[in-house]
Amino acid sequence: MTNKKVVLITGCSSGFGYYTALTFARHGYHVFASMRDLKSDGAKTLTDLAAQEKLNMSVVLLDVTDEASVKRAIAQVIKEAHRIDILVNNAGIMYLGPVESFTTEEIKIQHETNFYGPLRLIKEVIPIMRSQKSGRVINVTSINGLISFPLYGVYSSSKFGLETIMEALRFEVKPFGIKVSNIEPGVFSTNIWKSKKHPPIINQPDFPYQKLIKSLNQLDKKQSFNPNSLLSKLTHPQRVADKIYKVAGQSDPGLHNIVGFDAHFLHWLKSFLPESTWVWILHRVYNW
Repeated sequence: MTNKKVVLITGCSSGFGYYTALTFARHGYHVFASMRDLKSDGAKTLTDLAAQEKLNMSVVLLDVTDEASVKRAIAQVIKEAHRIDILVNNAGIMYLGPVESFTTEEIKIQHETNFYGPLRLIKEVIPIMRSQKSGRVINVTSINGLISFPLYGVYSSSKFGLETIMEALRFEVKPFGIKVSNIEPGVFSTNIWKSKKHPPIINQPDFPYQKLIKSLNQLDKKQSFNPNSLLSKLTHPQRVADKIYKVAGQSDPGLHNIVGFDAHFLHWLKSFLPESTWVWILHRVYNW
């Protein structure tokens, strides 16, 4: 039996979005896999797989930072499928570094994609779902949207903002048959680690956070995953795609859906330990 539900997913050129698009399509959903660059390897691969496997998938141009692009993409979905049952806000970028080291413009760029991007989609999609009297909004945030770590402040602020505004939205749209959930992954082997950005000022010799930046360099090395290692298998993005698909099918999955051993452990530890102990551990870990 073919599932006729329509899913719009952002950031499908790689990582969570790529695997989520394939997962829904392989389960019979009509998938609109959106991304900023239709010439990317991910776009080509998804198009080829859809043809080979006869999947009901369309690859759509969508830049979450461009309101006109968002409107065009959603208009395309409605023209082809006449409805949107599930919106998966997945597109995101990452800036890492001490808060002071970022320019205001860099912080705005971080929020344009991670915070305002999902809101642009939601504001366009909610009226459609309301007219249908049903729908689901699923946001891929991060464990960093529940816990902030040193050097992650700017990135976390964009995810924290999304988490809190979704708490309000979830309540507001429930009477219309619309359900809202967040997915909070820990560390997974996706391209966000390769494409992350640091403020240029951290390379200056008199930068006051040089000692702290050493921790950032060590972190960069740890995120270089060996594809054949057990860790890489445990942090494969398919696990997050499976979680998103599971949440989409549950009657009431709740607002928070943490994925990954590290995310579960850190969330538990942060809630369990006194604040002073947590900060002491951070000082030890970061040597700061």
